[in-house]
Amino acid sequence: MRGTVLIVTMGIDYVAPARMPRELKQAGFRVGLIAPENALASHTRHVDFRGRFPEAPSLHDWTRTIANAAEAAAPELILPGDDFTVRTLLQLALAPPTELVSMLDGGLGALIGTSLGDAARCLQAIDKTRLYEYAVAAGIAVADGGVATNSTEAIAIAARVGYPLVVRRDFGLSGSGVTRCPDDAAVRAAMSKAVPSSAWTPQSMPRFVVQRWIDGPIVTRPSLAWNGLEVAGFTRSRLATHPGPLGPGSVVQFVGIPAVAAATRALCAGLGIHGFAGTQFLLDPESGQPLLVEINRRMLPATHSGSRIGIDLAAALATASRGVPWTGPRDLPDGPGPRLALFPQEWYRAPESRWLRELPCDMPWDDPALLLAMTKAAFRAPA
Repeated sequence: MRGTVLIVTMGIDYVAPARMPRELKQAGFRVGLIAPENALASHTRHVDFRGRFPEAPSLHDWTRTIANAAEAAAPELILPGDDFTVRTLLQLALAPPTELVSMLDGGLGALIGTSLGDAARCLQAIDKTRLYEYAVAAGIAVADGGVATNSTEAIAIAARVGYPLVVRRDFGLSGSGVTRCPDDAAVRAAMSKAVPSSAWTPQSMPRFVVQRWIDGPIVTRPSLAWNGLEVAGFTRSRLATHPGPLGPGSVVQFVGIPAVAAATRALCAGLGIHGFAGTQFLLDPESGQPLLVEINRRMLPATHSGSRIGIDLAAALATASRGVPWTGPRDLPDGPGPRLALFPQEWYRAPESRWLRELPCDMPWDDPALLLAMTKAAFRAPA
């Protein structure tokens, strides 16, 4: 009997949960989806059953919707499609409200644990401040800096590392909470703009990573890990981004960088990473050394594209979940590989883009309702 996975997302224009159902179906899974009614993901044809979150759900409504789907379909895994979902699942695992404990005792709590792995280490991975502290202690290279709780501490770090620098909030959604600062005034402004998060955080007051700004290329590595072992992954660089220069890639190049793969595997082992994940690194323009930026504990817009180059992360998940060794490619060969224009990201960035004419494009031709929804969607920020 086929295993069942349940994709959960609160994202409206998020590409990853809209594109991964096809890959998971082809890998042999029975696929469920819970999303808002107007989400891009709700238009894909590659799902076996669907659920809908009510409009502006309370935490109780959100949890009940997932619990009902889990009871009816008995999925073996929940696959988060966005940061909000990851953090809410962590809240249920680490700090559940008293009124939800009985709902979690009914089997949902165990399912969340199976899906996330060690919840405390998952939190350590997605909190940028805890991740920075872990990386420094573990010998994973990062840009010089420190952790600050207020502008005075941040400016003291700036006095040591110099300007410009980047200020990253502990938690962000869809790339929010990152500011390039040229001087003290900009640091104060960036930290004063920090507002209460719309998703759960373990502390009431935000913390910030303050680091030397390095003007180097960013690469991401989507991967599938299982109990701390990276089963397979691939690295991609950005040739164009949207929205803005710090946004996700809209045109990418697959590239083999052994140092990025090695650092990711060390992070998977040290942080017990489990399921789909994505590491992000900045390449030092002088040394070429990858410097860790962040980790996402969810599917990325790039996750579905691995099958185009023979590194099928959905198939890797299917083997790992059955306890079968993965025999497919684990990584790309060293050096530059194929280029790809992403749809709808590059179309949103520049409808007349030459990349859309000159490069292969991953338009979902076999999913016409999703393709139509993508052409109609007002862009917010893919995750």
